[in-house]
This record gives sequence, C-alpha cells and structure tokens, in this order.
Amino acid sequence: SSLTEKSIFSIRKYTAIVSLEQRQHYKDDFNAEYEEYRNLHSQIDKINKDFRQFYEQWKSLIPGSEAYQVKKDKAMKAVLHASSVL
Repeated sequence: SSLTEKSIFSIRKYTAIVSLEQRQHYKDDFNAEYEEYRNLHSQIDKINKDFRQFYEQWKSLIPGSEAYQVKKDKAMKAVLHASSVL
C-alpha cells in the first residue's frame, strides 16, 4: 500500500516533460544540484573519517588524563568547525 502511495505522490510531484527544451532545463537543474550533493557528501565522508580516527585514538587514552582532555578539546573544535563548514 505504501509503495502505491509513494508512486502516486511522485507522479503528482513532477510535471510531464513535453519538449526537448523542457527536458534539457530539468537535466541542467538536476546536474547543478547533483554536483552540490556530491560536494556535501564528500565533505561529510571526510568529517566521518576524521572522527573515526579521533575516536580510535581517544579510546586508548585514560579518562581524566591531560592527553585525554587535549584530544577531547581537539574533537570539540573539529565539531564546531565541521558544523560551520556545512
């Protein structure tokens, strides 16, 4: 039932393409937005990789130690930077 509802929704959402010019316009819009999506996805992948590395290093540190606190502070700065980039 939900698949049918999704199909109906997507049919309503998009207008039928009736000319080559209209098709090209939709294609250009898609390509412009797709590039932005790919760039954002790439940034998020890099941030995820950085945080996985931080976490792996942080796991081996003793809670409350200076090294632990330094790593925690660096991670927080990275979070703030990442949120400002996205």
